[in-house]
Amino acid sequence: MVAAVVWFVSQTVREAWRELARRELALSLAPALGAGAMIVLAQAPMAWFWRRTLVALGEPAPLGGAIKAFYLSQIGKYVPGKASVVLIRTERLLDAVRRDDHDAFEAACGRTVAAAVFYETLTHIAVGSLIAAALTVATVEGDPNTRLGLMALSLALAVACLTPTLPPVFSRLLKKVAKAPSSEVARERRRLTYGLSALGAVCAAVSWGLIGVVVWLSAVSVGAAGWGDFSRWPLWVLAAALPTVAGFVSLLPAGLVVREALSLVILAPALGEADALAVTIAVRLVWVVTELCVCGSLLASGAIGAARRVRSPSRKWP
Repeated sequence: MVAAVVWFVSQTVREAWRELARRELALSLAPALGAGAMIVLAQAPMAWFWRRTLVALGEPAPLGGAIKAFYLSQIGKYVPGKASVVLIRTERLLDAVRRDDHDAFEAACGRTVAAAVFYETLTHIAVGSLIAAALTVATVEGDPNTRLGLMALSLALAVACLTPTLPPVFSRLLKKVAKAPSSEVARERRRLTYGLSALGAVCAAVSWGLIGVVVWLSAVSVGAAGWGDFSRWPLWVLAAALPTVAGFVSLLPAGLVVREALSLVILAPALGEADALAVTIAVRLVWVVTELCVCGSLLASGAIGAARRVRSPSRKWP
């Protein structure tokens, strides 16, 4: 799967780079590196919330293993469907737990990890939709019909994604999809509280705010914005949130085409079509390269750790 993703992503990177070259725009290294670092930082709140959801569901996953599994699973976005993210996180968590608890963890891990993944993801997407709806009126310039359409889209996506995250609704969906025993559903319903939902909303809001900084730094990197244009932060957040949410709902790998199309609609009235296109390509390029680098680094560190354990079989797991 990693090889297939690398091949697919390399095609995207080459096409994006050629498009930037055609426009005679150079990608400045400093803001591009800053955008990459900000991507890693923006994912941290949701990684922590996902692990917090696992704990709430009765799966005491180790913090380090859960965070590593979260970041590694981001490569699964580039595979059609959403199952790859669940599979990667489950496998990574199984690898992270202590050997003594491995069998017990494996017996109940799959369904719990899947439930936590969908709960965390839908919370992030729902909050992004609400933020997009609130920002559309204040930030989108140009045709009023376009503004109205974007707001309607944001609200529809918010309702569609927010409803399943309500604890009673999520518990019922879990019972139907996973065919879990009624006793387990009742236990999970008590654990999935509105307090946990509120915590997830705060983490998601922080994450979207940081992703808006990613768009701004990407705009600076291609010369479509200056360092002083951070005053347009609401526009950058909107250009990050709504395209990402729509791309997720489309079920296309990493929201390809959908994210780019909406990003152009949002940015073009404020920046012009040329700069909007440059920013859209730069965001995709920086995002893909960053996630590949993070996943590659984690896989390499895991391989080194596994080799050390083979050489020292008596060593206790951390």
